[in-house]
Amino acid sequence: MELIPILPHFQAALNLTSAVLLVAGLRAIRRGDAHTHRKRMAGAVLVSAVFLVSYLIYHAAVGNVKFAGTGWIRPVYFTILITHVGLAVVSLPLIFLTLRRAPWNLLESTCPPHRRIARFTLPVWLYVSISGLVVYALAFHIHPPAP
Repeated sequence: MELIPILPHFQAALNLTSAVLLVAGLRAIRRGDAHTHRKRMAGAVLVSAVFLVSYLIYHAAVGNVKFAGTGWIRPVYFTILITHVGLAVVSLPLIFLTLRRAPWNLLESTCPPHRRIARFTLPVWLYVSISGLVVYALAFHIHPPAP
């Protein structure tokens, strides 16, 4: 079995996993559980890094995949795709900056610099993960490319 054709499905699973970990990390910190928050967010970073590597491998091998949908769905798809890609580019430095400002001492209870940037990073990162799932569903299941 060749690896390249299954990468979009693998990437969708990674996007879903990232979204779940982001929400779980948010819930943990809202409960005051910084230790669990760190583990969930570290998982989201790792999953997103694996996604990025697999995305680059896939598009290096395949190039751009032409969207097969017609009619009203095309502008909807491309609007989602453009915002997804644009915010994905923005999210990378936001994630690094948020990690850099995170307190690495488990005993440190407050972290205003981290919290300030995380309030922007989380919604962007979550949108990128969820919109990635929508793009995947539209491009590979609802309007799959011609064989």
